[in-house]
Amino acid sequence: MDSSAVPLLPLLPFQETPGSLACITVGAILGVLVLILLALMAYQRYVASRRPVQHLCDYCGHMVSVASDCHHAPVKEKFLHGVCTECKRECRLVCAKCKRPV
Repeated sequence: MDSSAVPLLPLLPFQETPGSLACITVGAILGVLVLILLALMAYQRYVASRRPVQHLCDYCGHMVSVASDCHHAPVKEKFLHGVCTECKRECRLVCAKCKRPV
């Protein structure tokens, strides 16, 4: 080969520096952590949100499922409010036993 040969991988300029292995290792660890975070977010959104959530009622003291304040029907829960399964409108969450706000 002649001395004027072009490097094989010009896109990886950090391969020849002394700290490149540490840089690649840190990048790989950060990539794995981002993948774990994305997997946990997907689990929370698609799997854990389908489980019925129990709330502690301030009035009767029981762990109860919640109902809508309009029809006392089950709700699809959002943050601090829900969607009534009867009328499909937003509603407040009430205790299924004593019918008071949770």
